[in-house]
Amino acid sequence: MSRSRDGEEPLIAVLNMDGQQLTPCLPHRAWREVERSRAVWVDEQTIQLLYNPFLFRDYRKAALKRDHHTCLWCGRPATTVDHMIPSSKGGSDLPHNLIASCSECNTKRGNRSALSFLKENAHAVPNLMKLSWRIFIAKYRHRQLKKGGTK
Repeated sequence: MSRSRDGEEPLIAVLNMDGQQLTPCLPHRAWREVERSRAVWVDEQTIQLLYNPFLFRDYRKAALKRDHHTCLWCGRPATTVDHMIPSSKGGSDLPHNLIASCSECNTKRGNRSALSFLKENAHAVPNLMKLSWRIFIAKYRHRQLKKGGTK
């Protein structure tokens, strides 16, 4: 069994969808992936991911390009993506749930709902219709995925 750098916590082995080993993780991270239905336990020391973690990089790039590297919350240059439905609330990493965001807006929002953050900051949003539409689409697709529908 592998141990973390400080030697205290055991590391959990991580397998990709094809069964190949990836970088091990700490137990709390493994549990988070399982609780979000993104992984399953293979045994007490191993999880297997149900998604390709390397696709997120492509999804992130696609969202930034689609939004012209401009934060949809404030209009400044965007270097990160924000999840419309937060990951912590079951939101996906698919492009329909991502918008370009500057680090400041992404940090300010945290895991609050996009709609409540929009209401608080509507005065600063450069394109209110576009952002409202993205929130609507993300919520709609999230409901469809939860019901077992297709993308």
